[in-house]
Amino acid sequence: MNISQARRFLGMCDRILVITGAGISSESGIPTFRGAGERWRDRHVSELATPAAFEEDPRLIWDWYSYRREIVARSEPNAAHIALANWAKGRTGVTLVTQNVDGLHERAGHPEVAHIHGSLWHNRCTECDKEREDLALLYPELPRSPCCGALERPAIVWFGERLPAKTREQALAAAMDAEAIVTIGTSGKVATAASLVRIGKLRHAEIFDVNPEHSCIEANSRFAGLAGEIIPQLLAA
Repeated sequence: MNISQARRFLGMCDRILVITGAGISSESGIPTFRGAGERWRDRHVSELATPAAFEEDPRLIWDWYSYRREIVARSEPNAAHIALANWAKGRTGVTLVTQNVDGLHERAGHPEVAHIHGSLWHNRCTECDKEREDLALLYPELPRSPCCGALERPAIVWFGERLPAKTREQALAAAMDAEAIVTIGTSGKVATAASLVRIGKLRHAEIFDVNPEHSCIEANSRFAGLAGEIIPQLLAA
């Protein structure tokens, strides 16, 4: 399909799953783990985003997340975030699952976002796993939970950890029920997006991929280019 045909097709669908990855936020100036954000203080992110790294040096990990929060705090939702939010507010049956942790979808006004990899702006108690929102950019002292007084960690799904059960079930249900799946800015190399697309494809969903580069997504239709340029066209009334 070309973009006009895809727009008409999406307009006739009642159940649509949208999956966003780092590419949509890179247009807002947020480095991706496979680009400028791949290393920090000469450490690869795969060495930092692990429970073992936090246990060994929680100050180092919190400094890294403070750095990431500062970048996001200076960023703004781009045209793709805004177009997607306005589109979702104007209809029912749209489920947004994001692999991003930055919160830009919410800042754009998206009505409901399923954070499959957690949120940069939530802390989790290491004693009881209770989460709370925290917008602090710096921690002179390591954060401790109000519930248990225990050390808090970023509420992020790190390498080797399971996805949150409730969000995973919501995403799986949306993939199984979707008439169409739109992936935006994801390489497809992360198992989350690839598995959801595979499930949708088995259920005969039409798959649309928006990406400036070729991805591993098993798409029926591909739209090469920046999300900020393509998404407003794809979702236009």
